[in-house]
Amino acid sequence: MKYKTKDNILITNPEYNILYQTLIKEARMWNNSGQYWLGKEAEKKALTLLNGNIDEARTITKTERFFFKTKRIE
Repeated sequence: MKYKTKDNILITNPEYNILYQTLIKEARMWNNSGQYWLGKEAEKKALTLLNGNIDEARTITKTERFFFKTKRIE
């Protein structure tokens, strides 16, 4: 039995792959500095890009409400 899969949006458009990798890197950076809410927003944008919603992944989110002071960032 052979399965045929559709080409992923990241494979067909390399510029979206760069955007996806940037969002994942940003999420990892925020999670490692204790800003989990900012990391979650970057992860959400990466998932919307994987689902094919490019416009929503490129929108600018006001993140001031997600930033909290920690010991690392004062």
